[in-house]
Amino acid sequence: MRKTTPQEVAAARADIAELSAAVARLRGAAEAERFLAELFTPSECVELSKRWALMRELLAGKSQRAIARELGLSLCKITRGAKYARDEDSLFRRAVLGSRRG
Repeated sequence: MRKTTPQEVAAARADIAELSAAVARLRGAAEAERFLAELFTPSECVELSKRWALMRELLAGKSQRAIARELGLSLCKITRGAKYARDEDSLFRRAVLGSRRG
């Protein structure tokens, strides 16, 4: 696999900033869901949902190996998620925990 260049990372950050501003202008969860379904292919939506499920499972205390088996994710992706699950200041963590309150 080819390594991402610093120039690609910088360009991606600019695009992510623009994308984030677009998402912030959406009106509610229904619009956000439709937006994501329009932005990503069905297989990308599946991968995105696995990332979300990964964080939910980590925060529920499930082992990384069990998550890897159940979701078919690499331990590398799970380790990255675990880093954010442990970080009390993580927005990813806060979003997942906040979604459980409903």
